[in-house]
Amino acid sequence: MDTKEKNLNMTEGNPFSLILRFAVPLFIGNIFQQVYNMVDSIVVGQFVGKNALAAVGGCGSAYSLIIALVTGFATAASVLLAQAFGGGDPGQTQRSYTTSITVILMTGGALTVVGLLAARGLLTLLGTPADVMGDAVIYLRTICGGILATCLYNALSSCLRAVGDSTTPLVALILSSVVNVGLDLLFVIGFNLGVFGVAIATVLAQMIAGLFCLVCVVRRTEIFRFDLQCMDRSITKEVFRIGFPAAFSSAIVVVSSMCIQRAVNLFGSDAAAAYAAGNRTEQAFLCLSYAIGMAVGTFCGQNIGARKYDRVREGIHCGAIINILYSLMMAFLMFVFAPQVLRIFTTSYAVVEIGVPMVRITAVFAPLLGFVFIFQNFLRSASDIVPTIWMSICEITARSILPFVFSAAAGYFGIWWATPVGWAGSALIGFLRYQGNTWRKKSEASLERISV
Repeated sequence: MDTKEKNLNMTEGNPFSLILRFAVPLFIGNIFQQVYNMVDSIVVGQFVGKNALAAVGGCGSAYSLIIALVTGFATAASVLLAQAFGGGDPGQTQRSYTTSITVILMTGGALTVVGLLAARGLLTLLGTPADVMGDAVIYLRTICGGILATCLYNALSSCLRAVGDSTTPLVALILSSVVNVGLDLLFVIGFNLGVFGVAIATVLAQMIAGLFCLVCVVRRTEIFRFDLQCMDRSITKEVFRIGFPAAFSSAIVVVSSMCIQRAVNLFGSDAAAAYAAGNRTEQAFLCLSYAIGMAVGTFCGQNIGARKYDRVREGIHCGAIINILYSLMMAFLMFVFAPQVLRIFTTSYAVVEIGVPMVRITAVFAPLLGFVFIFQNFLRSASDIVPTIWMSICEITARSILPFVFSAAAGYFGIWWATPVGWAGSALIGFLRYQGNTWRKKSEASLERISV
């Protein structure tokens, strides 16, 4: 297929079908991403033990905190490239691409060092149980050694999605997921490497995904031409202006997850394992919510670049309809089949019993998560960053305080209610900002700053 055919111009055509066309590959990719993550948990839970499951699950928030800057700058790259592509400016597209990739890779190199040095400290801060700490440190340090591979994939996949290509990142994820499954089984069952084997498999699979995207991008010189002479100071400033708050928002959400993790860890390794398995279950069932949010963000970014603001509102309305229909269906499945799904991760009856209420509470409030993603991605595409920070602050306020308050009254069962409260407040902030006209002024000011 001609690479031009993979680009999707969202400034013309039916918004509903365009968002679905873009979101479906993202959805499938997110499923494979969850398989990618779930296999680690399933393999260690079934073949190593519940302590290993708790170790792998407990590292997720610590690792996400370390690479928050990468995800923030990747978000900025996607916003700037979508605006440039939607505005039909090849020169600005090249400058945005070169500048963003350079910033992300340099950031990744620095974060690799930070991750290797800070791994044990972060896990201690999380209150990781003593019987889990050894495996957790091994796992976290190993995957931190592969941060540059993660940077390469995140950066290039964000650039591809910005121009409407959600298929190439999907193929990369499928490839890496297959590799990850095979290597997990080989290293853990075949070579008996435990959590170290799972971590190495993850790093190698991520490297393959990044290299695959790199090969595809190099072939597409009509859009992506890397030239250090195209580094642009004004675009660099925009990468930091959008990227730092996005990273801050990501970090705040991660910190809130760490607070919940710490509250859960107080109840021992069974509760920690249940939280890990419950998180994987939620991520697997609700991954289209994230895909819908990204699709709406790309749609809005391209149309903001083309200054078609009425289409921006149409896109948000279509995304909201898709989110409601999908999340209600998934909520039903999660509620009914929670015990069966959790048993995929562990044979421990105690772990399943603890995890079922967590999954069912999340199911009831699933539509709220979709709206959080929609409004966050929309506001970032409009370069209206401050409200996204307040959305994240709302989440961390709820998820850092309420777990301890609720657990004092209802044990670990009370912890599970903190997350939906945070989602409700965050979605409300995003909705109120969308109702106003400030986002349009912010987007116009951003376009003026980077225009040449």
